[in-house]
Amino acid sequence: MQKLLSLKKGLITGLTMIALALFFFYGLKAPVESKYQYAIYTAYALGIVWSVWSFATTAEPSTSFKEYFSAGFKTFIIVTLLMVIYTAVFYKLNPQILELKISLNNELALKEGNHTPMEIEDNAKQMRSIFIPMMLAITTFMYLFLGALISAVTAGVIIQLKNK
Repeated sequence: MQKLLSLKKGLITGLTMIALALFFFYGLKAPVESKYQYAIYTAYALGIVWSVWSFATTAEPSTSFKEYFSAGFKTFIIVTLLMVIYTAVFYKLNPQILELKISLNNELALKEGNHTPMEIEDNAKQMRSIFIPMMLAITTFMYLFLGALISAVTAGVIIQLKNK
């Protein structure tokens, strides 16, 4: 039963994060990399804590760290999957973000003064080819790392509280 609950909490958390990201980008016209990202990360952390905490309310006193962590893991793995899919679709639907990054990179290269126009154009082509895979890798790593960290800390705190 807990597996299903963690799945639902992961879906709720992930969909909330996606809704927030869409609201900030399209509603508030905030850039992707803005201070509003912290609200999305907060929703992520709260979703994982919610999952581990609700597992703890039904857990036996002898429940191990591994079992608490597993409750968080089941949640953050679903969220990570949703966020990776969202990232791929988002950047495919918003190529202007990539083009802006390329133009900023080109301006920096021109200011340096030690790049030929051909080198700058080759760099732009390379950036276009690796941008989405790079963003997917960054998103995957970041959400897996943060999810594991939040799950481990929450599990440790709950165990300490239950042992008092």
